[in-house]
Amino acid sequence: MKLQTLIVDDSDIVIFLHTEILSYSKLANNPISALNGQEALDVITKKESEDIEYLVLLDINMPVMDGWQFLDSLCKLQNPPKVNVVIVTSSIDTIDKRKAAKYPQVIGFFEKPLTQENCLQMKQFDALKSYFI
Repeated sequence: MKLQTLIVDDSDIVIFLHTEILSYSKLANNPISALNGQEALDVITKKESEDIEYLVLLDINMPVMDGWQFLDSLCKLQNPPKVNVVIVTSSIDTIDKRKAAKYPQVIGFFEKPLTQENCLQMKQFDALKSYFI
């Protein structure tokens, strides 16, 4: 199984920063990106290979399709690939954290921007640990 990291954010600057920190921390060398939830859903549903598991770093507030709409759409997919979602947002609202915890795909919640410490924590998440042994 291959882990493909997908950064979903409507800011090119955030995508650049997160790409750099992911590479620096050796969490992901070649992450791909999407500017909104619809683009991310399109990437995930392409199913180029059955051997891909996704780590989606998901912003909440985006145009076209926000993070919540993406998660709702992901839940409705029939035979979806394995997707682990880490919310990465500027929101500090505890309501958002509680809402995120209700989605089975969500394995983490961090405030922007990602840090090297966040990346090290993700490597220890049960759903991802096997990729970093």
